[in-house]
Amino acid sequence: MAKTLSFANLKGGTGKTTLCYNIAALFVDMGYRSLLIDLDAQAHATTHAGFEPIKIKKGVFEAISEYLKKQSVDSQVILRQQGLSILPSNSKTVLLEEELASLTNKESVLKDFLMELDRDFDFIFIDTPPSLGLTVLNALVASDYLLIPVRFDFFSLVGLAQMINFYYKVNTTLSPYLKLLGLIPISISARARVCNDVLNELRTTFGEKLLFPTLRNDIKVVEASSHGLPVHRYAPKSRASEDLTKISQEILRRLT
Repeated sequence: MAKTLSFANLKGGTGKTTLCYNIAALFVDMGYRSLLIDLDAQAHATTHAGFEPIKIKKGVFEAISEYLKKQSVDSQVILRQQGLSILPSNSKTVLLEEELASLTNKESVLKDFLMELDRDFDFIFIDTPPSLGLTVLNALVASDYLLIPVRFDFFSLVGLAQMINFYYKVNTTLSPYLKLLGLIPISISARARVCNDVLNELRTTFGEKLLFPTLRNDIKVVEASSHGLPVHRYAPKSRASEDLTKISQEILRRLT
């Protein structure tokens, strides 16, 4: 059975997609069968992987809609990039929230859907939209673990508090086995005082055990995404590649 991990934060621009895509790709290079699911209508994870959302005729919305009608998953909807399997997003993904709202089992549709893919993968990574709607709720109910990226700024702390509250509600009412695997700090500048202030606040509130290594600011992340490549393949000696490798290894350690 695959282990499913969701990357989520109410606030946008926290580095959620960067983490999800790069870590999924790193797990492939560590020898694991990995599936990346892009649930965000902005389709940034899909773009990160080198695909153009506008050219994708069948994405996650079409795959789930077809599953609801036929109780099966068309394997052709899954794209592949250098060993990484991707269930992409396109412009129709924005309709997913409305589709889910009309169903009686609206909180668990994605969980049921993923049961059709479970045996084909070791890990499933879900990139979620920056909201607390039904799409994110489905992602959490379908997941074994939650990872929350936290950018070093004040508004990210506000988003973190809301995300933690949402996690506890889901954990106590719909998904008692969902575990908060940890928080992944994203640095905006090594010199900015706010970075140290936020990191100290996270340590005080959550303790060292929940914190992952920090992903430092690095232009190579932007360059790699523009080339449709993960950082560790585009710039293997960069600090971002080093940080993402450490984060991936720590995730794997916590899961075993």
